[in-house]
Amino acid sequence: MTQPCLIVRFSETTLKGRNRAMFERRMVQNIGAHLQSHGDYRLHRQFARLTVNGGGDLSLALDILKGLPGIANLSLAHPVPRDIDALSLAAVAYLGRVLEQSPRTGTDPIAFKMEVARKDKTYPLNSMEVASRLGRDVLAAYPQLKVDLDHPRLVVHVEILGDTAMLFERKVPGPGGLAVGSSGKAVCLLSGGIDSPVAAHIMMTRGVRVVYLNFHSYPFIGEQSKEKVRDLVRFLARFQPASRLYFAPFAATQTAIRDRCPEGLRTLLYRRMMNRVANQVVRRERAGALITGEAVGQVASQTLPNLHTIAETAEWPVLQPLIGQSKQEIIERARRIGTYPISIQPYPDCCTLFQPRRPETRAKPDALRRAEVGLPVDALVAECLEGLEWTDYGPEYYPADWSA
Repeated sequence: MTQPCLIVRFSETTLKGRNRAMFERRMVQNIGAHLQSHGDYRLHRQFARLTVNGGGDLSLALDILKGLPGIANLSLAHPVPRDIDALSLAAVAYLGRVLEQSPRTGTDPIAFKMEVARKDKTYPLNSMEVASRLGRDVLAAYPQLKVDLDHPRLVVHVEILGDTAMLFERKVPGPGGLAVGSSGKAVCLLSGGIDSPVAAHIMMTRGVRVVYLNFHSYPFIGEQSKEKVRDLVRFLARFQPASRLYFAPFAATQTAIRDRCPEGLRTLLYRRMMNRVANQVVRRERAGALITGEAVGQVASQTLPNLHTIAETAEWPVLQPLIGQSKQEIIERARRIGTYPISIQPYPDCCTLFQPRRPETRAKPDALRRAEVGLPVDALVAECLEGLEWTDYGPEYYPADWSA
């Protein structure tokens, strides 16, 4: 049996027409960046896929890449000769190794299936003919097997492509979507809660490189809140090759709003000021949009009238990928991507500071503009920008279980 390799299949690139090569190059660059510090891997790009081999641990590579946006699925495979006689011998040997690793329990025959994909249409046999030949030879070698096309316990996949064939057991699903960076860059207003990390992840799967902006209200909110946000960004860094986290000081702005503005409008005024600061971070980063975690009706500030008043101060498109999702749907996605255990740590974010007892649910833009007349808006924005701190993160990798 030849040395194994990892097959990485791209998602959506076949739909891109003349731009396909650009999307695939970005995907290869991202994969290389994520694997670079983990072993001596070699990447070989093909149509809508690449193979990974070399001296690195391929099981580790699969674990790292299975969460990478733009990947449809992955397989740990063995390249073998594609000549039907040699391919049959290789399939028999391969299934023998599989049976050694998962021996039969009891006396019932083991149901199996040969799944053949003839990618090269010049191959002299069609997929059904190849599957029939391989299945017949495997049954002759292992009488403990039986063919079951509907409910097999074992599936041996065969892909015939180019000069070789590939044998593998399964396709490990990836997140799909597009390679991060192929759709530009956006600034995500990241709190320490459940929603905004999920929104960031969704936009990454649409090819957007995400820069994070967190507003911190020290000394009213402690340093543990900032560390929680850092943990979120360190975790999300597994999904894109480069991440940057900005912290903006927000205590002075919130204090001014508390002291000078109507209580019921506080949260909306906070969000309008955040947008003004985020506008400048977008310019600094040469990005093209903002990302937020709003979902209609989830809290008082997320009614349709309030969302309208908040968006008024954004100078860039505001991407809201969670806008129509329920809280339970968002929680389920946070669990799947792994951010949920960090997000539920009991450290408050700045939006909990000076919360109104009766928040306005149907605010009008004119009311908010009048409230802001008494605020030194430009000076407060300048103070936030002057106090910006930022940290860059590479393509960090953590086990899928955050607690591991």
